Amino acid sequence: MQKIIANCLTLFCLLFWACNEEIHETKAIDFLAQADLSSQQKFKILLEEGHPDLPLSQIERKQLKDYYQARGYQKIFTNDTTYTQAGLAWNTTLQKHEYFGLPQNRIAFSKNSNLELQELLLQFNLGVALNDLDSGFIDFEHTQYKKRKWSPLTQEYLTSNLYTDSILLSRGPADTNYRYLAQHLYHFRDTAHIDTTSFELITEKENKKLAWEKLKMALFLKGITSENTDSLGIRKALRNYQKSRGLIADGLVGQATVISFAESGQERLMRAMIALDRLRQEQLKPKSFIAINIPSFSLFFVSDDTLRAQHKIIVGKIEHPTPTLESRIYRIVSLPFWKVPSSIAKKEVLPALKRNPAYLNKEHMRIYKAGQKEVNPAAVNWKKVKDNTFPYQIIQDPGPWNSLGLIKFEFANNFSVYVHDTPSRYLFAQSYRSFSHGCMRCDQPVELGKVILNFDKTSKKENPVSPDSLQSLIDQQIHQSIPLLKALPIFVYYTSVTADQKGLYFHLDLYQKEQQLLELLRTKNNG
Repeated sequence: MQKIIANCLTLFCLLFWACNEEIHETKAIDFLAQADLSSQQKFKILLEEGHPDLPLSQIERKQLKDYYQARGYQKIFTNDTTYTQAGLAWNTTLQKHEYFGLPQNRIAFSKNSNLELQELLLQFNLGVALNDLDSGFIDFEHTQYKKRKWSPLTQEYLTSNLYTDSILLSRGPADTNYRYLAQHLYHFRDTAHIDTTSFELITEKENKKLAWEKLKMALFLKGITSENTDSLGIRKALRNYQKSRGLIADGLVGQATVISFAESGQERLMRAMIALDRLRQEQLKPKSFIAINIPSFSLFFVSDDTLRAQHKIIVGKIEHPTPTLESRIYRIVSLPFWKVPSSIAKKEVLPALKRNPAYLNKEHMRIYKAGQKEVNPAAVNWKKVKDNTFPYQIIQDPGPWNSLGLIKFEFANNFSVYVHDTPSRYLFAQSYRSFSHGCMRCDQPVELGKVILNFDKTSKKENPVSPDSLQSLIDQQIHQSIPLLKALPIFVYYTSVTADQKGLYFHLDLYQKEQQLLELLRTKNNG
């Protein structure tokens, strides 16, 4: 009897398990696989209820629902079996998102090949891409992505005979700089070898032996040298590499060389994408202004929307970076005095005075105490003066020896920096020009001053100091402040990739200002 009861219980359990499993299987059936549901019904369910394989939020689905509802839930980019010609073209183009400066993580992706689901993703991705190309996708102020916005497609984007790559390339600002960068970025991504290899070097100052061991391995792995290359060959190879990257070709492993080796081809591409997005969001500039791009060591003077002058500049060393800023140049000073900043006086002038009390006379400098009372440097025991309590102001007299050179362009800022001349003009022969304490030294600054004065006029008058008058002041070594009739806006900015009609230019991210943005492009967050 017990055996019969046991067999009945076993049979009951098996029947219960089978029924329960059948219920679970019924519930697990994906509505996308149901043949009795029409494409329109599947669309409606996808957009109203969502699906685990449809990575869109409720708000994003609502936008698409309104769009497709107005079209009777008819498919646009797919049919019952495959993509339409327009769908295939747009799908191929969006897979090349990097060609247009768009990151992978703005693209909504699903492994589910269901055509209704893929139709919605293609429609959404294309609308987001168009919005990003017009308005940008990076919130530069907060170093984060902007919230994804979808723009509905007009009929012109839905035909089958589209040159889809060209259409995306044509989006964005009409600005010439943007057009050049967009076109050359497309070509770079299409033709360059985009590797992901980087090399962690250290400077010779940190450890000379280890620095050269790491350098030798990096050059070998890059295919620049062989296992048998001797030390002279290594140094020559390094110089050639430095020259190719626009660095000082000194054959030494310095900080700039370390930064350059640490960058992969993929990171260079991402820096170009960042630069392009900056241009998409660039504020409209006035008709006349000075613009300085720190990584390209370049100054541009624009007047009446026309480029009037372009000059090489020297910027701050990596340990003394030139700041980004916006201000207005309000005067030009010929034969300027130089008030030595306190930090330079403490760290550089004071040690020199302790070694040689005659240093100030040699450098045409005067020293003052509080209240502008001049001090005799010979009467001070400099060895007892501490750098943290340096109680003096040092001023260098005007002249060709002056660190500011023969001319200075003044503008209000919180960093005590200017645009000025320099007695060390030989440095402009270098392609990598990071030598200053933060100021921007300008090549041929007197010529720049002349051009600025030539265009400094109002409807009623011109600047009383003509370009020829400025040259006379310089020739006669006369110190004079020349107010501008119209303060000239100046923008000091930081963009490490630029372009012109000829091509794309990668400048060293010398202050590593774009590293956080590169990390943003690597994240899976999509905004």
